[in-house]
Order: sequence, then C-alpha cells, then structure tokens
Amino acid sequence: MTESVQLPEAILSRALAEAVQGRRLRSAVFTTFSFDPGFFELQVLPLLFSQSFSQVDKVRLLQLEDALRHVEHLAVYYDRGALSQDAEPARLDYRRIDVNRQTGVFHPKLVFLLVDQPDKTSAERGNPYRSLIVACLSANLTRAGWWESVECAHIEEIRDRDQATNRIPYRRDLLAILRCIRACAAEDDDHRALDAVWSFLLERVSTHRYANASAGGRWHTRLFGGLGRSNLANWLAELRITGHDWNLEVVSPYFNARGPGPLGKLVEVIAPRETRVYLPRDAEGKALVTADAYSAIASLAGVRWAKLPDRIMRRSGGATGERLAPRHVHAKVYRLWREEGGSVVLVGSVNCTSAAHGHGGAGNLEAAFLVDTSEENLGRGWWLRPLESDARRFMDAAPDESDGLDNQPFGVSVRYDWGQHKLAIRFERAMAIPIEVQDVSGQHLFTIERGDVERWRVAGANAADTVRDSLASSSFLVLRRDDTQWRVLVREEGMAHRPSILSDLSPDEIFEYWSLLSAEERAAFLERRAGFGERIEGIPAFEGDGPLGDEDTLFDRFAGVFHAFGCLRRNAEKALADGRHNDAEIRLLGAKYDSLPNLLGKTLARQDGDPVLDYVTFLSAKQIRDSLEQIDGEFFRGRVSQVRELDRLIAKGIKGRGSIFPDDDVPAREFLAWFEPAFLKDLGEM
Repeated sequence: MTESVQLPEAILSRALAEAVQGRRLRSAVFTTFSFDPGFFELQVLPLLFSQSFSQVDKVRLLQLEDALRHVEHLAVYYDRGALSQDAEPARLDYRRIDVNRQTGVFHPKLVFLLVDQPDKTSAERGNPYRSLIVACLSANLTRAGWWESVECAHIEEIRDRDQATNRIPYRRDLLAILRCIRACAAEDDDHRALDAVWSFLLERVSTHRYANASAGGRWHTRLFGGLGRSNLANWLAELRITGHDWNLEVVSPYFNARGPGPLGKLVEVIAPRETRVYLPRDAEGKALVTADAYSAIASLAGVRWAKLPDRIMRRSGGATGERLAPRHVHAKVYRLWREEGGSVVLVGSVNCTSAAHGHGGAGNLEAAFLVDTSEENLGRGWWLRPLESDARRFMDAAPDESDGLDNQPFGVSVRYDWGQHKLAIRFERAMAIPIEVQDVSGQHLFTIERGDVERWRVAGANAADTVRDSLASSSFLVLRRDDTQWRVLVREEGMAHRPSILSDLSPDEIFEYWSLLSAEERAAFLERRAGFGERIEGIPAFEGDGPLGDEDTLFDRFAGVFHAFGCLRRNAEKALADGRHNDAEIRLLGAKYDSLPNLLGKTLARQDGDPVLDYVTFLSAKQIRDSLEQIDGEFFRGRVSQVRELDRLIAKGIKGRGSIFPDDDVPAREFLAWFEPAFLKDLGEM
C-alpha cells in the first residue's frame, strides 16, 4: 500500500487575509473555546483590513480603533470557563460575549465575515453585493492556536445570490449552528453581528437544496455541529459516506480516559480497510493518553497508533528550531481516502471524545466542515506513519481541552457601559453571596451583595466608579468567594465614550488628524504622536524622536480649521448615511483622541489659544451639530445625555466671545447679531 504523502500546509493568518482579499468588512462573528482578547486584537483583527498596520503595538491599537469604526457589528462568543491564563486585556470596541453550554463545553471555532463584494454596477447604485466568508478551525483565539500549535482549518465563501445562483449544501447547517450559538448566550445579549450573518443566509443566499448528499461520486460540503439527534458516526451514515472501502486517519489531541471512546463506533460504521490514529505525546515522549485508552484503541480491528511526519512537528527557525521541543498538535482531522481515488476530510473542532462526537442534546457544541478533496491533488497515500514501537509511558488521567485554562467555577457576567456610566451584574444561576470583586492586582473594589439570575442587576454608583477606574488599566476583574477566586472579562459597552489610548493631542493636532485623507497618512501621524513615554498594561512605551514640534503650519489658522471641520462633516455624514451610528457617535459625541468633545474640551482648557480662532472653532462645531441633526434627528434623539454634554461645551465656548467683544460694545453686538446667524447657516441652504 502506498505510504505517506505530503500533507497540505498553509499559514492560518495568511489564509484568512487572502480570503478577505482587501474587501470592506461589514460584520464579523468569531466563536472560540479559549480566548485571549489581547492577542485577538493585535494579531487577528488586523487580518480583516486591507491597510498596513504599525509594528508598534500601541500605534497598531490606535489604527484598529479607527478601522473598527467602519465595521457595523463585531462579536466574539467564548466559553465563560475558558479564558487563557496568560491572556492580555481587551482594549477595543467589539462585543465580547461569555457563554455557557448546559452539557459539555462551548467548543466551535468558527469565523463569519460579511464583506462587500466589488462590483461596478452594484457600487454605482450604492448597494454593493456582499459575500459571507465562513472559516471552520481547530484553533482557539489564542497565541498557541494561531502561532504555535499544529492546527487545521477550512474556509468557504458564499456569494450574494444575485452574483452566484449556485446551491449551498451547508446553508441549513450554518443556520442551525447559529441558532445553537445564540442559545448558549442570553437572549438580551447584543446579537446584532450574529443577526447580520443570519439575515444574509436567509435573504441573500439561494434556498435550493440538493436531493442527495453526493453527486457524480463526490460529496457535497457539509457542516457537522452535533446538531439534531445524530452523533458523528450516525451523521456520516446518514450521508451514506460509509461502506466505500475507505482508509481512515484520525488526528486528535484528546481521547476518552477509558475504552476506545467514539472511535469504536466510527470504525464500526465506516468499516475502513485500515485505520491509523495519531498518538499525542509531550516533549519527553510520554503518551498523552491513558494506558487503558491506548490498549483499547490498539485492540480495535485494523487500527494502529501512528505519528505525523517530523517536518510537520518541527518548529521553524532552521537549526535552532530543530533543537526545540516539537510543536503541540491541536488539529482535529478525520480523513477518508482510497488508493483507487477519492478522499474526504472532516476538519474543525471535533476531538476523538464522546463529548465531541455527541448529538445536540448532549456533550459539546462543535463545528467541523466535511469536504470532498478528491480533485485537490493531495496524493493517494497515508498522512500518518505507524509507530516503530509501542508507547511505554502514559497519563494517569486523560488530558482535557480545559487543562491550563483559567476556569470560572461560577457563572457571573459583568457589564460596564461607558456612555451611561452603569455597571451591571448577571448570575447564570443562583449562588451563595457575598462575592468580593477585586482588580487584577488584588485590590478590593466592592462586594456583590445581591444578584439576579439570568437578568442584569445595576450596581451602585460607587461600584461603577471603581470599575471604571480599574478598566483604565485592565478589562479583567477578579471575583473571590471564600477560598475560590476566578477572573471575568468585563463586557464593555458604549465604547465611543471610553477614553482613547492616545489622549494627549492638542486641538491643532486634532484638526490636522481630521484633515488627513488616507489610512497611510493617519498611520504616519499616529507613529509620530502615539504616547511618547506612556505605558498601558502589556504594551511598552513607544520610543521615538519625541513629539511634533511647535512650528507653524497651515492648520494653525482659519483655513486649517474650516478644512478640518469640512472633513469631519463629510465623514460623519457618510457614517450616518451608511448606518454606522457607532462611527458617527465616536466622531461627534465620543471620548476618543479625535472626537469632537475632546477637541472642544481641550480648546476650553488651553491658556495660550487664539481667542478669535477658538470662537470660530466653537461656531463651526455648532454649525455641524445643527446641520447633522437636520439630516438624522433620530441619531441625536437617541443620545440625549451625550448631546446635552456636547451642547454644554459648545455654549461655553461661544460664550467666550466676551473676551473679544465686550458686552457694552454696541457695534460689536450688532456685528454678532448678523455674523453668528450667517456663520451658522448650513451651506447646503445657500
């Protein structure tokens, strides 16, 4: 029989970036078991945008903060009990939704990206076609998942039905798993990103179905998620994929502690000629299975333990990489192939455990693409090689996917709204209280004395104050009850009003930033200005030549002010027209480095400003505020407190004209009676 052939290899981050192909991201949903928000923000999010990003972490975060304004909705669903122990805090604006599965764990690793599909005709009518990119992975949103371990992934793209009328055999599978994802979360969570994907699948994808699971000897792509009442073996039987003289290869890092687990059922249903199963080992060569599981699997008819080729396990780095411990294998792959031709692979999150293979009413929530690879020229032969000798050392207890994670023993979610300055707490189930809340350094913040099950309870103002101050350095809180403590990732909302990482821009520099037209110009500006000597948790200070000098530029005078406000207006109008209200809120009402209230507050605070220029600045702010309210009054009516604060700043600044035009100066009063209405008149009316 033909021995091993070359395995397909790719870099996960490059494959995802190539799938996006520089198209504009509309909405995105990520699901993961283990979650490291800091890694996700700095290393995964940049893959979704066509622009280049700085190598300086702080500047990169600022660029991402800007890029995310153009995304309608973005959410990460993660298992509440699986925060990465070495996770860095979250800093950017997206929904981070901690979920729980009543049986097993929340284990799918899925990516849904709704992107604009370039098309000249649709672009001209202002309604571009869209595509949905769907990726199914074994990799968690962690450093190990994307950078270190051996993982697997498959990416599909579904185009708008007006561009592509082909049937999507896994459309119903996607809708089913979206329902399951939502069911693992609370109904009152912010599911708008999930809803955007759902709506695309319902409204913009062909609903025609295939009558059979295969055609012309090839199987249609499907998605397994432990849905309905079928476990994996029965699901494959329903697809009539069994009984075709397959060879079976299984790559999984985890197995049951006792017995052959679901592999016995899989072998019984598929009836392969021969089966090879990857044996996971640690750096010292110890088998990462129990002796019982090893023997039980080896005793199955036609089943042999095997290993992956050394080049797959070897770390990069030339001679240095060869001296390092082999890479950890975290991939989950089930491969069926025949020497006479034909191959099918199942790729995704499904370990070779009973919990992973279970049906929708039991075990984990999983996700894996079944893909026919017969025409992909992968060769006819084994990926795995039989062991030269039997394993001698085993684990006393079966390793688990949650080993090494910061498990949360109790279901508590914490939410803070920057716009409303409100802290809320929700219990998954009734639990003993009180619970002490600390920051990551162990300092006491407040005590949870009361809690509601499956309903948010608003905490007191003092607790909200302490959490707001703590969030300036970390998005994590530590909860302690008796001798047990665990971390929670705070759900931050109203992020338009969260102070920006970069807060030291002068009014003149904000004008300059508004006036920059390209992402490259803005990136260069941020490189020069991003927090010299400042530090935020986990990110070193940027060392450079120092801040910009004080030399005069065009932007020091009136032309710069008018040009900058013109750019602000165009961007805000486009955001409102596109329905990107979060982007408009950041620009007009937020607390970011380039937000209008930030500019006005700094203009009021500075002592050396030009009073005439400052007066014109506040008039320009009022002119834009009033004209935009005429365009989208609902936007302003829905943000009463933030608009009131903007109006307060504008009124205070305009009142400062008294330092230029004394109240007892009659000609000045007459001039102002003419000038201000004329200035504030919307240019569109003239």
